[in-house]
Amino acid sequence: MSRLNPLAALLALTLALPASAFDLVGAWQAARDYDAGFSSARHQRDAGQEQEAQGLSQLLPQVGLTGNYSNTNTMKPTGIPSYESHGYGVQLTQPLFDIGKYTGYQKGKLGTQLANTQFSAAEQQLIVDVAQAYFDVLLARDTLDAVRAAKSAFATQLDQAKAAFQVGTATIVDTYEAQAGFDGAAAKEIIAASDLEVKENAFRKLTGLDPKGIQRVNEPLPLTPPTPASLDAWQNQALASSLDVKAKEQSLELAKQDVTAKKGQRLPTVSLTAGYQDNITTAPIFVASPSSRGNSVGVQLNMPLFAGGGINSQVREAVAKEAQARDDLEASRRQVNETVRRAYLGVTNGAALVRAQEQLLISAKAKLDSTKLGKEVGVRTSIDLVQAEQSYYEAVQNLASARYSYLNARLQLAQAAGTLEPPVLIDVNRSIGQNTVAPALSDATSVRKGKSVAAKQPG
Repeated sequence: MSRLNPLAALLALTLALPASAFDLVGAWQAARDYDAGFSSARHQRDAGQEQEAQGLSQLLPQVGLTGNYSNTNTMKPTGIPSYESHGYGVQLTQPLFDIGKYTGYQKGKLGTQLANTQFSAAEQQLIVDVAQAYFDVLLARDTLDAVRAAKSAFATQLDQAKAAFQVGTATIVDTYEAQAGFDGAAAKEIIAASDLEVKENAFRKLTGLDPKGIQRVNEPLPLTPPTPASLDAWQNQALASSLDVKAKEQSLELAKQDVTAKKGQRLPTVSLTAGYQDNITTAPIFVASPSSRGNSVGVQLNMPLFAGGGINSQVREAVAKEAQARDDLEASRRQVNETVRRAYLGVTNGAALVRAQEQLLISAKAKLDSTKLGKEVGVRTSIDLVQAEQSYYEAVQNLASARYSYLNARLQLAQAAGTLEPPVLIDVNRSIGQNTVAPALSDATSVRKGKSVAAKQPG
């Protein structure tokens, strides 16, 4: 896919949202313009791109211009009049053989390539960071909603227990159980509200957007398997395309060039020189040299003989750094394999976990409804109902966590493989809609009202 098409698709998706709302793509686009860390990476890339030009300049002719002027006045009568001297010169130097300058050019090219690689890695990291912050807000929001729904349910249960105790149809134990459930939910609400504020502030700091405009993930969540399906294929792709591995390879090449440069200090340098000089003086010929004008062309040879052992030391240092860079590359390859494996399992097992949590939520909802009915007819206790309430709202939170972890794992897998491009973000963004209430919490709302969602379904 061409780069233009994904960017056009991103723009179309953003324009389709209301002005106050935004999806994952909109958050990422805002972060590209707002995040100071990413702006710093962009400037670092721009600075790094100058290294190639600086290296090339060492191989090109160097031209300099000199000028002079002097006015000489005699202090005592000597018969010598005052006189002036002035002149200028132009000097050109062209390296013919200089290992240091040649490797400087090679290092400049590699430095530019490394700067581009590091910026590409920063672009991919920004996508992952924005997605993490985006889904963190959604998870904190879902958690707070679930806790508040549980608190409301416990409040209703507490009122019912107190009323039943007053008329003598229930014991004080039922009131204590309901009170404990309500107090626990109230404490969790404070924690969840604080966590939501922290997550919203982190998102705002990254994107500059108001977190209130974040759009929810659609229901049901599409659970697509990774493509390619094999872990080995992903690991091979990562070894070939991982930006971390690529950066370490470029760093190794830089270290090799540095070894060559240090060894090159033992070799002679040869330069072509050419110049032109024009000096004029008004002094008598017996006082100063007469005016002169001329040009010169020659070859200059410099041969180092002894540098106090400094060159040998620098060579040993460069060789050690090359060995370090080679080990860093191997460590990066091993780490990429492990990161890909973890992200791959996050996608495959994550999808299975989402399905399992969806089924668990259905079971927890059915258990809650049956427990409520059982308590009404006297075959279930208040303790049973409190436990059923807690299990249901835990299932709501666990499902939300599993869904966001799965979406994050898809992006992390692409990042580890070095393929996290706009099309991947677009694909994940298709899971984002304009829902304002999560379906699981819609069920929770019906529980607070004493209604059964399952009872509404036909059959």
